[in-house]
Amino acid sequence: MSERPSRWEDLAFDENGRLVDVNGPVEFVEFGPPPPITWVSVLDVPNVFGRRAATMNSRGPTYGLRMASDIFENGGSLYVNLIGEDQWWDWRSLPDEQRSERPGRAVCWHARYVWAEVREHPEPVTPPRAADDS
Repeated sequence: MSERPSRWEDLAFDENGRLVDVNGPVEFVEFGPPPPITWVSVLDVPNVFGRRAATMNSRGPTYGLRMASDIFENGGSLYVNLIGEDQWWDWRSLPDEQRSERPGRAVCWHARYVWAEVREHPEPVTPPRAADDS
């Protein structure tokens, strides 16, 4: 089967900025599922400020949190300040000159009950390169 040449009226840009022939064969690109989320104790993760967090208690997990500080010691115990995901993004959206060093209204939480979201990112998919004719 031979492919017909593309006409200008059949060409359009897709959502990724690629020029495609809308009357040509359908192409599906498969990237696979996203990497799994692993929850690690904040005590085992360096530099937790800004990471997504979850807490555990007798009622189960609470998601949608961000760490508003690194781990700190007070009275011999380790703590971390937590805020809601929406509070985090409100704080981040402020201009640099108006943003405080740390988000406000954080809740101090015992570090042993806080878990950090860790994702292992796979190697990026790179398209095959054309062979050099030289």
